[in-house]
Amino acid sequence: MNSRTGSSHSRPFRFKQFSLSDEGCAMKIGTDGVLLGSVAAGYPAARVLDIGTGCGLIALMIAQETEAPVTAIDSEEGAINAARKNVAQSPWPNQVKVIQCRFQEFVLEVNESFDLLVCNPPYFRKSLLSPDEQRNLARHSGCLPAPELLDGVARLISPEGHFLIILPAEQEMYVETLALESGLSCRRKILVHPSPGRKPKRIILGFSQQAGPLLSETVVIENEQRHAYSEAYMALTRKYYLDF
Repeated sequence: MNSRTGSSHSRPFRFKQFSLSDEGCAMKIGTDGVLLGSVAAGYPAARVLDIGTGCGLIALMIAQETEAPVTAIDSEEGAINAARKNVAQSPWPNQVKVIQCRFQEFVLEVNESFDLLVCNPPYFRKSLLSPDEQRNLARHSGCLPAPELLDGVARLISPEGHFLIILPAEQEMYVETLALESGLSCRRKILVHPSPGRKPKRIILGFSQQAGPLLSETVVIENEQRHAYSEAYMALTRKYYLDF
């Protein structure tokens, strides 16, 4: 789908219009980020916020498809260093602004709203984590609990804006409930199945302050054979993956 150049483990990922490295990032480049970025890039927006940008993948995917300024924030120093380097080497160094801060602090300090907010969070509920993952979470000072994320989004989203998030499928009801409590209505659901006949592993949820009809969709990543990608998945990501 994408290819790497060079010979070391840190060689960059190459997409059609940009390359980037996730060296030093806790959150590595993966299917979740590419899926969310591909969906988000289809939304019109005047101002975009990427919450927990990691190496800047989603921010750059959106920048490729829109002229809107993109603010990309993360609390992790390794991620910020990678994102700044990737943005500087991209075709859009002046369109994407990378800021190191915790989302909770950003919410209190910023004086503008955003038409599109995106988040590919690494975790939410400790009950869904293994003991080792729980220990890692406890040591991670940049933790962003789901209630604080949804409350912050509700403060920053414009009246006609949209918030997109990708999650493990089992977290759907938990996050929907929190969003409703924060005044956000679920307007879009995309169930992501790894292959035909298998349960969905991920779900992309779209929220807005405006109530309205719910658009429900399904995407299957692979056909029956491994790495035989479905037409729907290829169509969704074709603007980015080299082999599509």
